[in-house]
Amino acid sequence: MENYKKGWTERLITLGLVVYFVFGYLPIADWNAARGIYHVVGVPWEERIPFLAPFILGYSLVYGSVFLIYWIIPSRDVFKKMAWGFFWVTTVHYVLFVLFPVKMIWRPEIIEANNFFDWLARFIFSLDNTYNCFPSLHVAYPTLAAVLAWRFVPKHRWLFISLTLLTAVSVVLVKQHYIADAMAGAVVSILIGVLSHRNQAAK
Repeated sequence: MENYKKGWTERLITLGLVVYFVFGYLPIADWNAARGIYHVVGVPWEERIPFLAPFILGYSLVYGSVFLIYWIIPSRDVFKKMAWGFFWVTTVHYVLFVLFPVKMIWRPEIIEANNFFDWLARFIFSLDNTYNCFPSLHVAYPTLAAVLAWRFVPKHRWLFISLTLLTAVSVVLVKQHYIADAMAGAVVSILIGVLSHRNQAAK
């Protein structure tokens, strides 16, 4: 199957999903910070994992995964699956953010940026506070992209799996997420992908 040309309908749906993310994620994070109620799901030895600023590039790969799966999806039917998948992954995370707020307590404060990686990390940290950690949407999105690629664009499946693994490692090494956050984000996306496939197969 060849990549198909996206029309205005697909572009508007994609824009709607972006708006849903921006105007859902950030207000929930601010609200969680304001109410000051949070849980810590890290284990003590995780605190000893070093902060490695260069992995902020791996942390940013989530955007590459999302853009790439949008670019290479082969048909309108797959686009619909992608759109619904991202909608439900985002919605499930929002519900969990509200019901079980988790804060990353080990993220360093970067006072002085001594190099590009420090600067980029400080910039990203300024946009994203330390709440909305569990599950990790940052891991969930590339995982869903990998699930879609595995089913519909198999020649690229290992690329997406590699991007997902690198993103998952990076969110831990830049102290944005606990290991449990990353694992839970992947599980949510895999479950939604599997359930979506079963529902389609049953029709």
